[in-house]
Amino acid sequence: MGDHRKLRRARGLAMRFGGGRRRKSGLLEDQASPRELNRAARRAVRGDARRRILLASLGAVALIAAAVVVSLILVSRPTAGPPDEVTPTASGASVLVAVTNDSGRAVSVALIGVDPDGARIALFPPGLLTVLPGFGDREISDSTRFGAPDLPELTVSNLLGVRLDGSVQITARDLGGLLGSGVTVDLTSPLVVKVDSGEIVAMDVGSVLRSPQEVERILTEQGTGTQLEWLDRQGSVWRGILGQMASNPALVDQLVGRVLGDPALARQALLGAAEAKEPRLTAVPVERIERAGGDSELYQISGDTAAAFTSERFAFLQFTAKTRPRVEVLNGNGRIGTTRPVAAALIRHGFRIVRTDNADKSTYAETRIIAQGREHQQAALDARKVLGRGEVVVEVRQPSGVVDLTIIVGQDIPAQEA
Repeated sequence: MGDHRKLRRARGLAMRFGGGRRRKSGLLEDQASPRELNRAARRAVRGDARRRILLASLGAVALIAAAVVVSLILVSRPTAGPPDEVTPTASGASVLVAVTNDSGRAVSVALIGVDPDGARIALFPPGLLTVLPGFGDREISDSTRFGAPDLPELTVSNLLGVRLDGSVQITARDLGGLLGSGVTVDLTSPLVVKVDSGEIVAMDVGSVLRSPQEVERILTEQGTGTQLEWLDRQGSVWRGILGQMASNPALVDQLVGRVLGDPALARQALLGAAEAKEPRLTAVPVERIERAGGDSELYQISGDTAAAFTSERFAFLQFTAKTRPRVEVLNGNGRIGTTRPVAAALIRHGFRIVRTDNADKSTYAETRIIAQGREHQQAALDARKVLGRGEVVVEVRQPSGVVDLTIIVGQDIPAQEA
């Protein structure tokens, strides 16, 4: 038989258990062990972290909810909005005539406006860079090259912020053909052209009866000078054409037969300019763009300069005397022909389109109207009223300094819908 002895525990001996606490004679001590202190500290840290995460999550939910509420408030806030159509403060009429060369470029663009105070004519250099709504930044001469009959009118309306009652596109050859045997043109600067031996004066200054072919050449050929010198000669031709209209109203009717828009108001503009004693003819105040290594002659006009010019010369045609909100229209549905009708609707209600392009994706279901800063919320609501749809969003963290509104056209606006 083995010697079976019972293990005895000395009185007062501390025995260690898994919980980390020490027990003496079966009684728990008041002081915790170092291991237990470490575990308790870790549990406390984890608890604090969980509480912070919970609070942060609740805060994020609250912010999102607040943002949703703000969006709903912006969309549903009552507002008078812009009128259905802006009416000029004075009576008047206008027409835009775009004369093209054989390649279809608009080489002579003339805005003709009349009111009780007289007639005004503005000419645009072909190399003027501007926004062709729906087609991006291009020279104004390209406005007749995309098969969109209203594009020249829309481009000039957007550039100057004016109402155009009609527009005419006609080739220089056809226009010359309407002049019969010719028209008297008083050139104030000569047409100088290059030849193999150097340069020659093709047409000198002075008042001369010019044949239809010579009229066509003056309108379509720049010569060796700048586009601004070219505009000066074009202005001489336009004065001669208006003089012939005064003596031959049938010429007016032939042009009116080509009008896109309101023929009656276009006729009023042409006849008014023809009968005016001293029509004020000028080029728009452009600045030449200096580019290193570039041989093309390009011009630009700032928004402020355009607004000042319009206010001085064509105030009776202005959509609004206020500063027009700057808008970029982005195609967010992938359909061709989406941005131009949207841009057209906005332009006619006093907005200025500064960019049309594609959005970051083509799967937007709903149109988004983004106010770039709280100060443009009302403009966003006005734009929504014009379009009749769209979710209004306010960018408050990093608003754009280039545009006031960003409009992403979604699937809810079909192509060609204004």
